[in-house]
Amino acid sequence: MALIPPLFETRLWRAELADTPKGAELIEALDDACRAVADDDEAGQAWSEAHGYRGYTSYASLNDLTWRDPSFEALKKRLDKEAAAYAEALELDLKGRKLKLDSLWINVLEPGGTHSGHIHPHSVISGTCYVAVPA
Repeated sequence: MALIPPLFETRLWRAELADTPKGAELIEALDDACRAVADDDEAGQAWSEAHGYRGYTSYASLNDLTWRDPSFEALKKRLDKEAAAYAEALELDLKGRKLKLDSLWINVLEPGGTHSGHIHPHSVISGTCYVAVPA
């Protein structure tokens, strides 16, 4: 008899930022901050154009978003809490250590633009926060 056991099951954690106190205000501030950074970051614009990225990414140009705007620091604090809760729900054995968010970047896509699937091989948890999504 053949068996089809689950293997490499991925459990996803989903939380609504807007459902928290001041969440809607944070989303609005993040939207403004993301667009302002995208407008100002010439290195990111150049990288995006050189790599055929349909839109803008700060991936290759900025690593200090939490310093640049307080809304990114507020997002980091929220993500730290969510990651800790997710790790607890997964019963991850962190051996007394805490997870550490080490990277944030912005993607502002043009209509028809995509961000392809990929992995972050040295990460314990990876995630995405959608700030503005077209209808």
